[in-house]
Amino acid sequence: MINVTHQFDKLYDRVDGMVASLPLPLKEHIYRTRDLARRLGKIHGVDDKRCALGALSHDLARHLEGSQLLIQSREKNIPINPYELDSPVLLHGPLAAVWLESELGCDDGEVVNSVRYHTTGRPCMTHIEKIVFIADKVEPEKLAANPELVLVADKMEVDLDEGILEYLKLRVRSTMQQKGVVHPLALETWNYLIQKE
Repeated sequence: MINVTHQFDKLYDRVDGMVASLPLPLKEHIYRTRDLARRLGKIHGVDDKRCALGALSHDLARHLEGSQLLIQSREKNIPINPYELDSPVLLHGPLAAVWLESELGCDDGEVVNSVRYHTTGRPCMTHIEKIVFIADKVEPEKLAANPELVLVADKMEVDLDEGILEYLKLRVRSTMQQKGVVHPLALETWNYLIQKE
């Protein structure tokens, strides 16, 4: 047990070191997301350290330009769909997940997937994945900037699925009003959660 804890702490410290070198606004967003993920983990009886690690790792590649995301994703053999070709920023989660797993040695599949799918969500998310997804969307500064998210924040404290559904409802409606494209995984997440009810 001591060895596992030591390995986890070492990995956490390495990720924290990477976050420390990121641009200040991004770094601050990551730390707010981590703190919220940790709190949600405690509320929902989920390992708050693992939630914190996923949240700390989620935006490790967010500072990269679209062209860099495409190049590095191709180098890492990350499948790129037409939505990601159109909007390469969507690759920052999958790329950070690969870094976390292959370069930093994280063998916790739930934590890796919480990073991989934090932008779009996916059907069958684990509690850790749900917590990182929702914490990223409603961390305090985003909540202050968008009062519509208050209902999401209220729901996530009681039921993660309800919080995610509320967020997706707002996001999909806003994207459609702007005649934007909704990522298929976001729609699949919505359909999956609705059918679970």
